[in-house]
Amino acid sequence: MSTPQDHNVTQLLVRIRGGDTAATGELLNAAYKDLRAIAASIFGRENAGHTLQPTALVNEVCIQMLRTPQSGWNDRNHFFRAAAKAMRHLLTDHARARAADRRGGDHVVRVTLDSLDQSTSRSAVDLLVLDETITKLSRFDERLGLIFELRYLAGLTVEQAAVVAELSPRTVEQDTQFIRAWLQRELAA
Repeated sequence: MSTPQDHNVTQLLVRIRGGDTAATGELLNAAYKDLRAIAASIFGRENAGHTLQPTALVNEVCIQMLRTPQSGWNDRNHFFRAAAKAMRHLLTDHARARAADRRGGDHVVRVTLDSLDQSTSRSAVDLLVLDETITKLSRFDERLGLIFELRYLAGLTVEQAAVVAELSPRTVEQDTQFIRAWLQRELAA
């Protein structure tokens, strides 16, 4: 079911395609809450010592999108797919820059005494390794790469990812199961 906000985003995309340069700024304002939710989901899976914050990530994505307002976003779903991909690339670039700043590019994980007492179900994954793995998956199957980005990077549910990817929830669920198995094999190697 679409909301008035969804309709507003769609109308703004139509205006952008019509050449209305002011509509891009309005679009980013209208979509900011959703973009912030995607970024918060991404950072929920990041190491606690990350130097980039969700708001800064969203702001940087907005700046990039303002620079290229004629990106050919077909619809609301295409716009949010492009935004999630831009976030992934920004995080990867940020991780590369941090690794280059360190002597030898070593990967350092900060551990506090408090964090030793808490058991977590998620293990930290190096963003650079993750980006390489996503790229490899996308080369293997573009749809699987998209589903990975939507489910794991943007944190969308099966139903939300199905709407954005224009697939059935069953297909997204099957793809998600395949991706999990594929990632376990790839990351173990």
